[in-house]
Amino acid sequence: MKRRLLLLSVGLSLPLVGQEATEKTDAPAAGHSYHGEVFNEGPRQAAVLIPGTGEVHLEVTTKSEEARRFFAQGVGQLHGYWFFEAERSFREAAKLDPEAAMFYWGMAMANFKNDTRGKKFIDEAVGRKSQASDREKLWIDGLAAYFKDPKADAKKRLRDYVRSLEKILEKHPGEVEAEAFLLHQVFYNSGKELPISSHYAMNLLAEKILTKHPNHPANHFLIHLWDGENPALALKAAAKCGPAAPGIAHMWHMPGHTYSKLQRYADAAWQQEASARVDHAHLIRYRIVPDQIHNFAHNNEWLIRNLDSLGQHHRAVELARNMISLPRLAKFKTVDKKEVFDPSGGSWQYGRQRLRDTLVCYEDWKQIIALSGDEKDKTAPLHPDGESITETDYHRYVALAKYESGDREGASKHLAELEKGLAAKQSEKDKAVTDAEKKATEAKKDAKAIEEAKKAAAKNFEKSITDLENPVNELRVYAALTASPPDTAKALELLPKLKNLAKWRHALLWQRAGKGEEAIKLAGEAVSSGKNEVLPLVAQVRILHANGDKEKEKAKTAFAQLRTVAHSADADLAIFQPLVPIAKEFGFPDDWRLAPATPKDLGERPDLDTLGPFRWTPPAAPAVTLTNVENKSEPLFSAGGRPRVAIFFLGKGCSHCMEQLNAFAPVAKRFDEAGIDLVAISTDTPEGLKETLASDGEKNAPFPFPLYSDATLAAFKAFRAHDDFEEMALHGTYLIDRGGRIRWQEISYEPFMKPEWLLEECVRLLALEAAES
Repeated sequence: MKRRLLLLSVGLSLPLVGQEATEKTDAPAAGHSYHGEVFNEGPRQAAVLIPGTGEVHLEVTTKSEEARRFFAQGVGQLHGYWFFEAERSFREAAKLDPEAAMFYWGMAMANFKNDTRGKKFIDEAVGRKSQASDREKLWIDGLAAYFKDPKADAKKRLRDYVRSLEKILEKHPGEVEAEAFLLHQVFYNSGKELPISSHYAMNLLAEKILTKHPNHPANHFLIHLWDGENPALALKAAAKCGPAAPGIAHMWHMPGHTYSKLQRYADAAWQQEASARVDHAHLIRYRIVPDQIHNFAHNNEWLIRNLDSLGQHHRAVELARNMISLPRLAKFKTVDKKEVFDPSGGSWQYGRQRLRDTLVCYEDWKQIIALSGDEKDKTAPLHPDGESITETDYHRYVALAKYESGDREGASKHLAELEKGLAAKQSEKDKAVTDAEKKATEAKKDAKAIEEAKKAAAKNFEKSITDLENPVNELRVYAALTASPPDTAKALELLPKLKNLAKWRHALLWQRAGKGEEAIKLAGEAVSSGKNEVLPLVAQVRILHANGDKEKEKAKTAFAQLRTVAHSADADLAIFQPLVPIAKEFGFPDDWRLAPATPKDLGERPDLDTLGPFRWTPPAAPAVTLTNVENKSEPLFSAGGRPRVAIFFLGKGCSHCMEQLNAFAPVAKRFDEAGIDLVAISTDTPEGLKETLASDGEKNAPFPFPLYSDATLAAFKAFRAHDDFEEMALHGTYLIDRGGRIRWQEISYEPFMKPEWLLEECVRLLALEAAES
């Protein structure tokens, strides 16, 4: 309680509403907030004022000018979908002025999609309404009504929230932020089965905002408004979106939607790269785990797809491998009553899938084989994990690579695995159908009912069988075409059965099988649907040229289009080698790529290098000195030393911390065998450490790893395992690699309790570090 009163006296805490709530949080568990569980999650490190978070105009009642600036920054971050950092900005504002109600409204807005946290934050704002202006009360009341009953009809809640924003505008015409949030809410609701009745009307509202404030972040919302309707109507907003808030990565990302929909892939890729660079700079500067940022993985995986469209294969591979090398969030789900790692939506999953795709598309067979490794090698970047890359995926693309590389024997083994799986699945189906027929017959069903029962049983296997039939048929085509001599009859029998295959790839297979007419038809369809993409045009040029003089002029026209589409493509790609004699025949220069005219509707575009690095790199671990149990000073990490996992725990009085150390102790030997040191850093003094180490009153060590003291919290603060708002230490777990960089981290109000998973993650990340060096 003494510490609690000290925090209040220096204005470092965020007092809760009412005495009862304060009493309940006098003695929270170590690492937990004094203000209730809603403050446990989210950012707990201090915010800083970041340049370029947008021009906003929302007045707020506060006695602190600095808090006002953080509030404006938070509103700009809300407009830019930077919700994690928006909450941080609002928390910083509340630290400076704990009784300003709108700061808690901001925290609730940053958690609009999280009913539990959003409601608790808006309750804090409601408890401070006496300090708010009448205008601010309208903002608070509208959001409080939305969160009042999360179990109520979702559509009604969303409609009523729109009405609350309209109410603000009725009483305060021209309140630009109410107009902006209204614009956003209407299109947001359209994704919740509340369609927009008039895009034109909403566009008028956007124009009203942007006529008065051309650089308002509402440019972002205008892009969303037209994204699925008519992207061309968002071009002006696309030009202004990034420059309107250059410090927010997502504001650079969103124009990429517009340009991608219009098949302007070079412009889209520029926007997405700008977004990635802004994110990378922020993540590295503030030592934030990449996937904590909203849309980070989505932006980068989409950038890879657009780089593929442009023929920038090497950069696509570089970025995909960088995504794979990123630390994974320790996210788990329950499958068959077992807790398993959940990779969904993360950089590791996207990176692996995009690396697979780009290597196959650009026929980089050697890399596919090298990066896939043995099927059971979990350190291989493209190993199957059953979810992001399935066993079926793995056997398919490795077999493709081996067939096209001349290793038919190796490829046939992967095909055999798929054929075995297909046969097993078909047997399961046959048994299910037989069982269904027997059951229906025994139940004395009529012939029609029996047939329906059989069909229902078979239907349960349709997808799983199709998922195996498609790659099996594809690989059998490659087996036929790579035979000596090629078995074109077999290929022609199977080619019509191929499904879910890119049309340009399908067209090339028809050409290899000697059916030029079908190849020309499919190639034309591929170019029509992807007219500004390199790969369909390359296939079309090759196919047209291979089909005799009557198609040569069309081939030359297609090549002329390819020249500008591939203007930034890598010149050394394998897919371009067959074009060398064709280019010479058509009189094109050796380097036939041709820069197109620069579009005139682009906005301000800074040098990309000024925004940040192309790749994320792990930040350097702070150089800190700790005190061991013998009261001697030691550095946490020495250059050239072994990698180490550092566990920051909250002293002997933290029962959860003792559970954590006891969870890691049985795994310590395996960490050591993997070449990784385990160390634990405590908030205790060296004397306190001795008590932690004591067992049955004797001074023997129950933990098979060294413990260190950081009673001043200097190391905790340096590693950001510290709540800057409440001035308390937090639980932190870190992997420091051989180069002294933080490869993985988790900072939380709870100790990290997954030592087995962390060992696997450490081995994976350190293998990637070794490969980099």
